[in-house]
Amino acid sequence: MGVTVHFRGTLDDLDRVEDFEDRVVDLALEIGSTVRIWRSTADDDLDRVIRGVILDIAPGQETTCLLVSPEGWLLDASHIEDSERGDLQGPPGSFVKTQYGSVDGHVTLIELLAAVKQEFVSDLDVNDEGGYWEHRDPSRLAESFAKVQAAIAGFRALRSQHGLSAEAAEDPEIVAARVERIAQQVHNTLSRPSEHPPIRFTDDNDEEVAETEELWDQLFKNNRRKQERLNRAVEERMGRGEDAGDALENAMRDEGIIGLPGEDDGSNVLGEYGDDDVDDENAPWRESLPDVYDGVEHFDEEDDEDNVAEDDEEEDSRSFDPEGRNRHPLQKEAMDLMLRLYQLIKDDEGRHNSHFHILQDGAGEMIGGLAQALSPIEDDMDLGLSLVQLKRALRGAAFALGALFPLSAEKQLDNASYEELRATIEEIHSQILVELTTVRDRLREGLDETG
Repeated sequence: MGVTVHFRGTLDDLDRVEDFEDRVVDLALEIGSTVRIWRSTADDDLDRVIRGVILDIAPGQETTCLLVSPEGWLLDASHIEDSERGDLQGPPGSFVKTQYGSVDGHVTLIELLAAVKQEFVSDLDVNDEGGYWEHRDPSRLAESFAKVQAAIAGFRALRSQHGLSAEAAEDPEIVAARVERIAQQVHNTLSRPSEHPPIRFTDDNDEEVAETEELWDQLFKNNRRKQERLNRAVEERMGRGEDAGDALENAMRDEGIIGLPGEDDGSNVLGEYGDDDVDDENAPWRESLPDVYDGVEHFDEEDDEDNVAEDDEEEDSRSFDPEGRNRHPLQKEAMDLMLRLYQLIKDDEGRHNSHFHILQDGAGEMIGGLAQALSPIEDDMDLGLSLVQLKRALRGAAFALGALFPLSAEKQLDNASYEELRATIEEIHSQILVELTTVRDRLREGLDETG
């Protein structure tokens, strides 16, 4: 017994696939989901490109794959190899289990599919076991979820531990109002072109904390959009046979990141690293790893020699810290958590489980967000970076928590391991909230002083 959404269809126009991807990325960033653009090719036929978007909409919900075959058919991850080989005979069915998540997450998925049908896949066929696709009645959907979740062993304890809302117990009007907002947000985002004005900070000292934080949030989203588009361009060039270094440099030019009139073309930043390092560009947490990781040193030897003066010892110890002596305790907890995941889930079945990938990615987002947020703070720009990165770490913790119970229910985690991980992630989550409150207080003090 569960709640699963099944769908199949064909993209109306393959020439609009990048527009399709960019709009889904926009939506994911607006609703606090995690997302990445996908590119892969068949080893013996570079023209058979699989493209699209992979996103985790809400904690506890399975990953949603909106991938597109060379024929334009929608695919999920299990169909990638068959599609690369050309073995599929028609559009396969995809599905997403939502019963371990929330009503909000289910509604977001359905409204996303509805907007995709309207804008890009006119023949999209959807079968929603929750019934919301057909009746659009949030109260009936909440009742459906309540019945399913009551039948899942241990769900009541999970709900109290995770703080997931008991939608069925809420006022139906509140549920309906929230669902209406979700639907409107999804359709507004998917129906507009993915174009965004530049993010500009002003010298206006009368800004409120919320307005300033919103600017930094928009800047973060803008950078994530650029990151995904750059990754897409790199993968496409590598799929056409370019080596990783050339692909990255050319993709940066394509995206206007280097080579602009009057600017250094930036190509010198690519020559210091081998192809193996460039291949890791897609990992969202890679930029936050210490300078020495897995025994590989990533620093300029000449610069390091110049920084050994006594007055620079503190700065040097932060940039070259193989033992992690100067890391914040919260960073160490997140790193230990990531290592623990590999120790707990060792078999291939567990590591290929969709929820394990969500758990792993959530831990990675915690590591990446904390590494940047907990760096020394000297001015308001540092405070802004800390704010958005702490919220990134919070999202990672929420998705990691949401992935635990499905792994336990599917026998990939025993009860003791489940409780251990839950307690660890909840403790990290609470400490991140403390750090976030501290940064907001410092920002408020700074604005008060300059106001």
